[in-house]
Amino acid sequence: MTTPGSTAGAAPMGQSGSAGAPTGSGGAPATGTAGASTTTSAGASGAPVVGTAGASGGGAPGTAGAAGATVVAGSGGQLGTAGAGAGGQPGAAGGGGLSPADIVPELNGFYWEASCSGTIDVMGKNCPMSGSSSMCTAAAKDRTKTIPVKGVTGQTYTINIEVRGVVGTRCYTGGTRASSAALNETGNNNWWYIGGTYANPTGWWNSYELHVTPSTGDASGDVYYFNGSGLQGGDACEKEATYLINYKASFKAKGGGSLALKIHDENCKGLQNCGSDVTPTTACTPRTVDLTGMSVQPPANFVQPPTNNTWRPQWMLIGVTSITSP
Repeated sequence: MTTPGSTAGAAPMGQSGSAGAPTGSGGAPATGTAGASTTTSAGASGAPVVGTAGASGGGAPGTAGAAGATVVAGSGGQLGTAGAGAGGQPGAAGGGGLSPADIVPELNGFYWEASCSGTIDVMGKNCPMSGSSSMCTAAAKDRTKTIPVKGVTGQTYTINIEVRGVVGTRCYTGGTRASSAALNETGNNNWWYIGGTYANPTGWWNSYELHVTPSTGDASGDVYYFNGSGLQGGDACEKEATYLINYKASFKAKGGGSLALKIHDENCKGLQNCGSDVTPTTACTPRTVDLTGMSVQPPANFVQPPTNNTWRPQWMLIGVTSITSP
């Protein structure tokens, strides 16, 4: 996963901070799991870290620290939530109801990048995702960002989201695909997958996962995946290519709980945003994502396609469209 990555022709939105401690300039730091990295910014030499948007209103992004830590966009760099409630507080999309700012402010406008960093050998259109390590260690395989769920402790909330981006394929089993449509090579795909686990536990393709704590009692088992591209053995499963995603989804969470956003990559080699051409020797042709009409937008200095350490990383943007209870 990543912090807002550095973009082509623009200053980095966030860079690695000191190991084990999130850092951000002009804003509250986001937390990350110890030893696990999530998203990285361009030019950062540390492990990838997950990044979130900072507070609305424009402002400077997070500044660089020592390699290895989670960083968030600085205060003023965060995306505002849709609508506005009384007293200037953000309102739920469409007006009225519960506000994303009151329940999951860090999820609304969350920029999630499978940042590339490390010195392990890669071939073709892969990029290293081992962080500061020269080897694919157990710690390097998992990059996790934890987001708190606010609101009333123990109260169940239904969180409605929209997701757009460009990601690699992965197949899961034991759960439910949101869409049975075949892979769209040039257009958008709905790859939301509810419940289950990896179809190929030792597979080398990276996951995008959501784990909700504590249990809501939902049939999903409180586990969701963002890039469930197809059925194991099918043409869309675990290809050396990346594709566009654009969909809406819902999940339940409890106030006082947490959301763990995780990327797992068994061999620490992620697929770059190089399109659907799987030929290793052809040029990388990054895709851009149409963000028109989303309830949130990336920071103003975000440029597509994002560049990270000269690589073209996968990425997605998550917006919270509304929240209901239960």
